[in-house]
Amino acid sequence: MAYLKKIEHYFWIYLIFSVALGFITPRFFLPYEGYIVHIIMVIMGLLYLKVDILDIVTHVKKPLYLLYICFSNLIIIPIIVFFIFRPLGNEISTALLLLAALPAGVSSAAFTDIMKGKTSLNLTLIIFSNLFAVFTIPFLFYILMGTHLNLDHMELFLNLFRIIFIPFIIAKAIKHTIVKNLKRNIEDSYNFLIIILLGFMIMISIAYQSEYILNNILMLSKTLGILFIAFILLQLLGYASVFWRKKGEKLAVSNSNMIMNNVLGIVLAIAFFPDSITTIVILSLIPWNVMIIAKHWYKRYLP
Repeated sequence: MAYLKKIEHYFWIYLIFSVALGFITPRFFLPYEGYIVHIIMVIMGLLYLKVDILDIVTHVKKPLYLLYICFSNLIIIPIIVFFIFRPLGNEISTALLLLAALPAGVSSAAFTDIMKGKTSLNLTLIIFSNLFAVFTIPFLFYILMGTHLNLDHMELFLNLFRIIFIPFIIAKAIKHTIVKNLKRNIEDSYNFLIIILLGFMIMISIAYQSEYILNNILMLSKTLGILFIAFILLQLLGYASVFWRKKGEKLAVSNSNMIMNNVLGIVLAIAFFPDSITTIVILSLIPWNVMIIAKHWYKRYLP
């Protein structure tokens, strides 16, 4: 399986290719829009097979630390981002508030593992931040913008429950009763599988607004630059929020903040915001990918 590790090391080539393909051949990927949730569930299942549940329990036994990180990622940092970018206009500040308020994306654990971070902590944050986000996202928009999002809280909660816990139950059943040696059999290839699935999700998501983005690329170039600055800020704030911890934990927390659940953000933007906000959220997939690639290279210089 050494060749898979070598391919995994060059994951950034595939991510760039995924973004490009989403723009070049959108018609090919649009019919697969309904499969995004199922892809996320498969990714979650692979993560559960990789990480020992006892490692997650270890972090749950430190509830104050866990709550502090979630509160920082889901409340404090989004508020900071909103007020920093508010002078730039309502559209960009609204889109950035939504992006900053999103919970950790399921793929952040895979990249945390590749970066040699604390994967179990990141996976714990994925679970809890996605559950808390059901309440924190509407709360933030209500207090900051006077906007009451008419979210179906129960439907959103059930969807998150399905995405997070059904893969957990299936993974545990497979791991302990059906194929007991499965973890060892896929251990060398699970990051590779996750990156392949993630790339497919990126292609589908970008295809949704690819035509508009390409036709207005000059007009959107300023917005793209602002998004890059925002993603750098998210990395720095996430990393600094646990400055006293070891590097592995700081990487895990920073990744949980920067590698957010973009798919949930796109779904919310389409359902509750105008097309201009949706376009910005989809456009954020470009800096989202680039900053993951950049962090993989510069992480060695972080304290």
